[in-house]
Amino acid sequence: MMMPCFKPDCQPSKACQLFWFFCLFMGVLLTCDCRADLCPPFFLRTDQGMIINPITGENAHQPFSTRQTCGTCHDYDRITRGYHFDMGWSGAGDDRFKDTDTPWLLSHGLTGNLTPVGFFQLAKKQNHCPEAIDLTAFDFVARVPKAFKGFQKPGCAACHPGGGMLEFDRNGLRYDRHLAKNPGLALTLDGDYYQSQWDKTGVIEADCLICHSRRYQLQTRIKQIKALNFKWAGTAAAGIGQVSGRVINGDTPRVTYNLRCFNQDGTFILPDMVPKPTADNCLICHATIDMSKRGTSWGDPLNPDVHHLAGLTCIDCHEGNIDHNFTKGNAMANRVRDDLDHSMRSCRDCHETGYKGAARMQHRVIRRDHLDKLSCEACHIPELNRSAIGAMYLNTGSFGKHGQINAKRFGSYQPWKPAYVRRKKDADGKQRITPVNPMYACLFTNQDTRGRYVPLFLSEVKEAFTRCRDRLSLRDHEWDFHQGPDIHLMLNTLKAQLSRNPRFDQPAPCYHNAGTLFTLDDNGSLKHRVDTSWVTRLPYFSISHNVAPKEKALGASGCSDCHSTDAHMFNGLVVTDYFGDQGRPRFMTMADFMGFSRSFQWVNKQLGKVLGVVHPVVLVYLSGINPGIALMTLALVAMFFTRKAPWR
Repeated sequence: MMMPCFKPDCQPSKACQLFWFFCLFMGVLLTCDCRADLCPPFFLRTDQGMIINPITGENAHQPFSTRQTCGTCHDYDRITRGYHFDMGWSGAGDDRFKDTDTPWLLSHGLTGNLTPVGFFQLAKKQNHCPEAIDLTAFDFVARVPKAFKGFQKPGCAACHPGGGMLEFDRNGLRYDRHLAKNPGLALTLDGDYYQSQWDKTGVIEADCLICHSRRYQLQTRIKQIKALNFKWAGTAAAGIGQVSGRVINGDTPRVTYNLRCFNQDGTFILPDMVPKPTADNCLICHATIDMSKRGTSWGDPLNPDVHHLAGLTCIDCHEGNIDHNFTKGNAMANRVRDDLDHSMRSCRDCHETGYKGAARMQHRVIRRDHLDKLSCEACHIPELNRSAIGAMYLNTGSFGKHGQINAKRFGSYQPWKPAYVRRKKDADGKQRITPVNPMYACLFTNQDTRGRYVPLFLSEVKEAFTRCRDRLSLRDHEWDFHQGPDIHLMLNTLKAQLSRNPRFDQPAPCYHNAGTLFTLDDNGSLKHRVDTSWVTRLPYFSISHNVAPKEKALGASGCSDCHSTDAHMFNGLVVTDYFGDQGRPRFMTMADFMGFSRSFQWVNKQLGKVLGVVHPVVLVYLSGINPGIALMTLALVAMFFTRKAPWR
């Protein structure tokens, strides 16, 4: 007899549970069938659709194809149109942004956009010179960072689940087959094929087992991609077989399948396949990059989240469908598939209805109008316990990552408080205070004859930095360019270098640093002004996870949590430049950062003064009346208690 499985991905009915307990009480021996709702045994198939049978040896050294294997029953083409696979690739175009101040962008997704944490520019389809190519489609897949202390960081393709850009070019043609028929493409300036080896590496099809297996190994996937074993990566990473040989060494890799995954007739069965992705599946990719962006991590015991502790998993909020378009919120750093914004369950969806046992909102001692001025996260994520990156320094040709102001490095166990912005985050369109990580980027561009600032490739910056490194001042960090002579030297070196670069119509290098733009005048002297370019629009990262319980939320101890004179919400400091005057950080107050008027700040300051002397009963009374009258009353009380005596 079968008993219900009580694992996280199994939800037995009440009747099923009662029947199991009844049988247990009666002494009937039950066995568990955790795989009752999963795929029955099936044959693996090659990318040509031929059966793989390791028992008989039929095609037993070939990697399996998810398109041909999983696609036998599931609509592969429909699934891979989901945004996790596509990431803007289907809408990428050379001229999509030609009439904007960022004409080099190709799409709103990660395949063609530009973010400070992955500052490589995807090449256009058509290019006029080799110098105009930074990252081809092939490079996007093949590029893997250097390993550090045995840990191999992922490149773009390691976390990209496959399909989309990893399988088809911008004309919808499969890379490996198209290049095999047209080998000369690798010698052209086609951004999809320039200096590529698709015909040898194969492509990376959508890897279903990243999300639907408990045994997937990201490190194995990265190593296979690094060896240019593109079409073999999924077979090895899922633990289905071992791969020998490396395309990068000129080999044709061979697979040795794990026979424990096969029945006697050669059909395949994976014992730990899961129908719905668990949090561990999501974290295969998201935990790897999450630390860099926001300093948060789902399931981190040092940085807990009440939802994780309550047993919820990612898809409880980010639900999916057959199209594999997981519901999403409205993150500041991502503009791909904005049509799906606000599709996920919001805090209110659960805490106003009690969905899945969620506690219903009370807020008895919080002014009701505060719910229209503050996002839920603003109060319920008062602090984070792992440092995020505070700034990205791209001015040496590499990624210089500075942690939060009190942290030695990002990712370390170091509590920090978020910054706040006012934005329309929720579906109701109301502007609310929301916590963010205000990471800023310092980088070099070149101003073209139309006045547009074109970002320099990291390789171009690195070449200039290498030439003048020995002449720069002594600094604790190579990327610390706060002294004028250092900036001047780099700009002059870049100007000489760019004068020989055919991708620019004029050499006019610029340095963007924390809201200041540095350039050279006609005499070669250094000048600076307020930066108003697209660089200042690089988005902050929203903070949505690591939610604290109500007793630790802002407001749990009363109004003083936000309105006292030393409260972080309005009077805390935000770093605006980690290397300001004399190498010391510059700050601004949180109220200035959020753009509040001086009159508001004065009233809030008076409110902060009075909080220490007004009885809590008075505050409770004031919380129920008109906010204008309440503020005026508190301001008058503050002036009374803080005025100077006539004899002083």
